[in-house]
Amino acid sequence: EVANITGIDVKTLYELAREFVSNEKVLTGWTMGVNQSFMGTDTVSAIINLHLLTGHIGREGTGPFSITGQCNAMGTRETGFTSSLPGYRNYGDEKALKEYASIVNVPEEIIPRERGYKYAEIIDAIDRGEIKALWITATNPLVSFVNQEKLRATLDKLDLLVVQDAFLGDTAQIADVIFAAATWGEKEGVYTNSERRCNKANKAVEPIGDAKSDFDIIVEFSKYFEGVNEMLFPNWSEPRDAFEEWRKVSKGQLCDYSGMTYELIEEHGGIQWPCNEQFPLGSKRLYTKDIPFRTKDQKANLLCLEWHPMSEPISPEFPVILNTGRTVEQWHTRTKTRSIDILDNLAPEAWVDINPSDAQKLKVKSGDRMSLSSPRGRVDDVVVRVTGSVRPGTVFVPFHFNEQLVNTLTQESFCPKSGEPNFKQTAIQLHSEAVPEGLSLEEQEVSGAIAHHKVVYEGVAHKEKESVL
Repeated sequence: EVANITGIDVKTLYELAREFVSNEKVLTGWTMGVNQSFMGTDTVSAIINLHLLTGHIGREGTGPFSITGQCNAMGTRETGFTSSLPGYRNYGDEKALKEYASIVNVPEEIIPRERGYKYAEIIDAIDRGEIKALWITATNPLVSFVNQEKLRATLDKLDLLVVQDAFLGDTAQIADVIFAAATWGEKEGVYTNSERRCNKANKAVEPIGDAKSDFDIIVEFSKYFEGVNEMLFPNWSEPRDAFEEWRKVSKGQLCDYSGMTYELIEEHGGIQWPCNEQFPLGSKRLYTKDIPFRTKDQKANLLCLEWHPMSEPISPEFPVILNTGRTVEQWHTRTKTRSIDILDNLAPEAWVDINPSDAQKLKVKSGDRMSLSSPRGRVDDVVVRVTGSVRPGTVFVPFHFNEQLVNTLTQESFCPKSGEPNFKQTAIQLHSEAVPEGLSLEEQEVSGAIAHHKVVYEGVAHKEKESVL
């Protein structure tokens, strides 16, 4: 069944399994190809299951490792309210909530007891009129978010759009209010990367003009509301004040920063949590004899997971799978890199990677231009790059470019657990000048089926096992 689903032959799958089990050290690294899929969370869990089952965890040179694009990818998850209360305290845990309220000295009733809206749920709430004002910080959804036609129509319904950013990107240009934010060299603070290492960034120069650090913007804004500043940020004047509170909030938690100070972090070039009395200079790794799993029996819990088919499978009208992503020369939506000539000249516009067999059917070669379409829209004038790096029936297009806005095509399918948009599997059609009608879906002869899959919503499916002759 795995071979049928993935297209990887059975022999290769067995060889891969043998290599995984037989080697002493195995490191699995993955990026957005896993995370930005509609079953991204379960795929990550499956990778971790594999490491747990084979003992490839908690030892030097081995383990599952998510490679993310931001230096503070872990820090934002630990300190924010996106999927848990700060410090990995679970929603619904009243004891944890009371503990957190006591540490930060705020009323319990203002602390959320359940997860708030995810990204896509915020957009839907705007669409139905529930949310009237939106504050966007350091992101540019008018290029980066899926289904651009719906997004733009939805944002038009807002009474107020505030954008806080260091660059005047596409979204900032339609904002009612812009808060000019300092860049990394114009502010100080700490950040924590994927290996749990907390580092400190120091201010090199003062912000330009009226720009302020994110810390200063939030603290100053809070002063416009009676009692808010005194309750949330009492006597805060610098980022160190926020870090001192975080040390208290994290104490005793898995992500324990209580033993860290600005001075200690700089002296050692970063420190990996947990850092406390037991580990005064941090711990190189987790899940050793000294740091067991935080479960009742101190052992890891395997998760039972099922594969589900794509919510938008290929069809005769749209027989190709579009995969979007990054290129090394550009950064996200090019708010920074398009003004750096040495980078922008290397990748000045979008292109489409296409397999030689599909290129032959469409009668195109590298350097030609073609169009892409989906049920949501069409993108024209995209440069062709013929390459064996993509499989037949699939194409890759970088998402950075607002001129050839590939997220016009992408679908509204989201991981049901994380809310991450599915940027990796969208059914599209390709149109060349010689073959404007596009590719035809090649029917495969099927002699039998293993199971019937019924899709119910957003790519999540119920499996209905049926006997097949």
